[in-house]
Amino acid sequence: MLQKISVLFIISLVLNSCSEVADKQDENLKKLSSFDTIIIKRTDEKNNVSINDSLNALANVISGIKDSSSFYEFVKSSNNYKEFSKNFDKRWSVFDTTRLNSLRKFRNTEISKHVISQPTLFYPFSGPDILHAQTFFPDAQQYILIGLEPVGALPDFHEQDSAFTSSYFKKINSSLNAILNFSFFRTESMKNDLKNEEVDGTLHLLFLFLKRTGCQLISAKPVTIDEKGQLEFLASFSELKKINNPVKGVEIQFVDKDFRQKKLYYYSLNAADGALNTNQGFMTYLKELGTINTYLKGASYLMHKSYFSLIRNVILNQSQHVIQDDSGIAYHYFTDNKQLWKFDLFGQYEKPIRMFANFYQADLDSLYNKQGSKPTGFGIGYNFKDKNSNLLIATKQK
Repeated sequence: MLQKISVLFIISLVLNSCSEVADKQDENLKKLSSFDTIIIKRTDEKNNVSINDSLNALANVISGIKDSSSFYEFVKSSNNYKEFSKNFDKRWSVFDTTRLNSLRKFRNTEISKHVISQPTLFYPFSGPDILHAQTFFPDAQQYILIGLEPVGALPDFHEQDSAFTSSYFKKINSSLNAILNFSFFRTESMKNDLKNEEVDGTLHLLFLFLKRTGCQLISAKPVTIDEKGQLEFLASFSELKKINNPVKGVEIQFVDKDFRQKKLYYYSLNAADGALNTNQGFMTYLKELGTINTYLKGASYLMHKSYFSLIRNVILNQSQHVIQDDSGIAYHYFTDNKQLWKFDLFGQYEKPIRMFANFYQADLDSLYNKQGSKPTGFGIGYNFKDKNSNLLIATKQK
């Protein structure tokens, strides 16, 4: 009898232990973050790439993409998510088959003809617009984006109620209105759209654009730049928010739809001369990038001004190609520079919109009239209507 009781006691201990392990696994699953990885190997003919399934599941929820994973079932089964996913699927389908298709056509017929790909694509004053960077420059190995908008943190849906998810998806939708309708993010709107409890930074939209363009995520790590210009990784995005450093960023490693492994860096910082003069670490980081290509769009004409000379000179000195609308670098800075540049012109140069009326460039207008231009087939920048948009490809001559 005593032996039978002992056996039952041992069985009970085993069952309780298994239950505790299962409970602990469930609890760990709820606390998955960018550093808690559930990895599977997916192999193509040339590469062995580790994909972070938990991170991709979270990114799918953010971007409204349905998947068959068991992650975030409680979110995906909610009416808030189902409505967002259904509506955004339609919205994205229209955007992809109209605007993005026009951009891809222009990339294939014009950009690929005039621009030699460089490993690094530099896109200052971009906000979270990895969308245009990837569409126009799919062969870059790393993308470096800069903006004033904060990085933010990954959403923790497990700790939230339906009111949070409802608000979250509404904020995601509203933050995309400008980029999907007009091709650029409005700086003032971004101050409100990316500084709230639910959608607190660029990370959310970076994930959305990467996933909606067919990418798979490998990792997302908070990062800053030290005084020597070296990357310094942090333990969490909450720690990133707290540090006293003029550069706060994120490194996202991913594979694109053609299974090429890439890196995306977004840095939140002030790029005016006054700030960069005291941020030598970041200036060193930029200089050590070597030869780059630079893309500029919706840049608020900041580099027309004298007090954005440092970032402007980095671009002029290190870029093999500068692809921009007229809000980027003023034309006279190219011609004043000791380097010789060749210009290919697209669209039609018109006076800037009323908000930026003081930045009309008579010399660029003259160049368009003298040299002529080719149509773009789409609107871009502040003058986003087809007949008013302009795009310039400046190529440095040896």
